[in-house]
Amino acid sequence: MSTSPTSTSGAVRDFNEFWAALRQLLPQLPVVPAPKSPPATSHIIPLEEALQLSLQQLLEPARVTCDAETLQRYSPQFCHTRQVSQAAAMPAPAAVAFPNSEQEIAQLLTWAEERELRLLPWGGGSHPYYHKHPEAAPYIVVDLRYLNRILEVSPQQRWVRAQAGVAWAPLEESLATHKLTTGQCYPWMTASTGGSIAANNIGAKALRYGDLSRNVLAIKALCPAGPIRLSSRPGAPDERSLMLGTYGSWGIITEATLRLHPAPQEQLNLIIARSSIAEALAALEILRSVGIRFAAARITNARELSLFSNASSSSIRQLLRNLIGSTTAEFQLLLTLEGTREEVSGARRQIEELLREKPLQMSGGDAQLCEPDYAQEWVLLRQLWMQRVLATDLTAAVPWHNAAPFLRDWEEALHSILLTTGGLPGQTLTTLWATEDHAVLRTLLLGFQPAGAMADSEEQIQDIQAVALAIKQRWHVEEPPTVLVSKALDNAGDFLDPNSVMLR
Repeated sequence: MSTSPTSTSGAVRDFNEFWAALRQLLPQLPVVPAPKSPPATSHIIPLEEALQLSLQQLLEPARVTCDAETLQRYSPQFCHTRQVSQAAAMPAPAAVAFPNSEQEIAQLLTWAEERELRLLPWGGGSHPYYHKHPEAAPYIVVDLRYLNRILEVSPQQRWVRAQAGVAWAPLEESLATHKLTTGQCYPWMTASTGGSIAANNIGAKALRYGDLSRNVLAIKALCPAGPIRLSSRPGAPDERSLMLGTYGSWGIITEATLRLHPAPQEQLNLIIARSSIAEALAALEILRSVGIRFAAARITNARELSLFSNASSSSIRQLLRNLIGSTTAEFQLLLTLEGTREEVSGARRQIEELLREKPLQMSGGDAQLCEPDYAQEWVLLRQLWMQRVLATDLTAAVPWHNAAPFLRDWEEALHSILLTTGGLPGQTLTTLWATEDHAVLRTLLLGFQPAGAMADSEEQIQDIQAVALAIKQRWHVEEPPTVLVSKALDNAGDFLDPNSVMLR
């Protein structure tokens, strides 16, 4: 991925348009936003010159960067994090290194350990600081963009071996020539395979193809103690848990072997409008109860779509905006069907019969329906903090049998805490993703920072997160399930990274 969450699709508003759309949700906003403040740079301390020269001898000068502008782009403040206030207090990296081989990564690990420096692996850039607390500088970002080769494809045995810096989009394009797919779909067009594995991200198409734990056959990683190869073997502990979902705590993923599936002959997106998220959830439950095999299913808030969509966007987004204009279409249930023509046609007819809706709103294959590019949103949300507007998100993974009552409690509590902490009413915009066992919620909160509060409003965020945690505990809801991670050895660092070279 690029150094910052950006997109070239053009289907997102510029900030002035976004501000005007936001005023419809938060009328108390001023008509014109205040001038944007420049990003803070007080936490940027580049690597001292002697260490820079030593590192440049290791990797070549062109692949080591220590200038302030680049370090700012890789800083926690610039990246999306779920707690912006904490990010503001974190230091920026002292250098960014761009190795182009496993040998260079191995040398970098040894070099960092000898100098008591820490390393932060960087794949696509969506969550590099998640669960990471770089409270003390210096540390070095290790950007894996140059480890971007597809090493081997086996169409007969249906697997592909690729380096960790390979982005999913070009990987899928390459596999399309073999009429194969990994079945994985993520919100960032440039999300990397290694980054997704490190975060154990849940793909949009997990309903049809399964999550990463079912599709990652083997992982190769370099640790301070040396290289390791991890796989799942019948009757043995699942070694992949040391890297799958541990955010690079023990080492740097350099290569992965992924399961392949036949590419679908046809894809169809169905749009079902409902006046409430509860009604949309009930419709989804009807379809799930009869075993219709979706590739993806998402309930999205119409206001969120209208907030971020540009007026010059695609026809499918224009269709959604037409639905949004109706008071009976506050939410959309977006279904993606994939498979043979017979499978897709049969599923469509079954959905029409069960929901008694003829005709359903339809479109052909559209990645934006499958999963939105949240990278575009984060660019705008980050600017809201400069305008003293609260913008943060919360997540929860809820078992299906608790989804409806949990949602009611969740949204009521978040509305209440927004009003209590900010003094003005705010908005909660919830999107629900369907997985096999859980409904995964992402709630975008938009509100106001209290008068006289510090710029990052840390106390307000902490209060909101405390309320969200209380609701989760009341319903016995955990964070997104990471079964493999929970089985990882507690003392893995004692032999994989005994000197804590990897940032964690």
